[in-house]
Amino acid sequence: MRAPRAALLLGLCLALGLTATAAARGGSDGGTVFGASEAEPSGCTSVPTEIARRGPKRGDEVALTFDDGPSRTQTPAILETLVRFGARATFFEEGRHVRGEEALMRQILAAGDEIGNHSFHHPVDPGPAELRSTDEAIRAATGFEPCLFRPPYGELDRRVKGAALANGLQTVFWTLDSADDAHPGVGAIRVKVVRGARPGSIVLLHDGGDHPETVRALPGIVEGLQARGFRLVTVTELLGGRMLYRG
Repeated sequence: MRAPRAALLLGLCLALGLTATAAARGGSDGGTVFGASEAEPSGCTSVPTEIARRGPKRGDEVALTFDDGPSRTQTPAILETLVRFGARATFFEEGRHVRGEEALMRQILAAGDEIGNHSFHHPVDPGPAELRSTDEAIRAATGFEPCLFRPPYGELDRRVKGAALANGLQTVFWTLDSADDAHPGVGAIRVKVVRGARPGSIVLLHDGGDHPETVRALPGIVEGLQARGFRLVTVTELLGGRMLYRG
């Protein structure tokens, strides 16, 4: 895709709303990543019996992940940045935040990003019902069936592991913590991620709660990682799985 055409298309997509971006979203290599907009994602593939903390150490892929959303004050700006730079990411969402944000969640998927399960109420020790109700909320809002789960607070015991397995979800941790929860400042978040990322890294960020620094740091993070030669993909893609589409 030639640069002038890509810029024109991006401007049009942003003017119409992010749901239009699936028609042709440019990757960091200048190519078209996604096909026709009518091909809506319906799910993804994973290996529920495995626990993922990183992807392959050889290669050029990194996965940005955002926890605790969706948030109408932060998620749209994050999506806009991802679209602008041709990057993809995974959003681990809490079921309690889904109601009223259905359109925003559909925009996440339409932009080529992925939705994962982060429990319903974000308890320390979620059981099967917490995860099941979150899957149901996401499915009702978007038609998408999550295949990934991130434990709240990164805590995993036998009960939580069993809950993920009972719901057919692969548990995903992270390789690199941006430390944005500590609100260290935009520059600190950007430097930590850009300098700390390695091939296969899964990066922890947040779009839920109060994280304006993350929103402001993200353009520099994406640009910096791409300058280092990394492609920013979903966790499913990083782990060798694939997105499933209907239609």
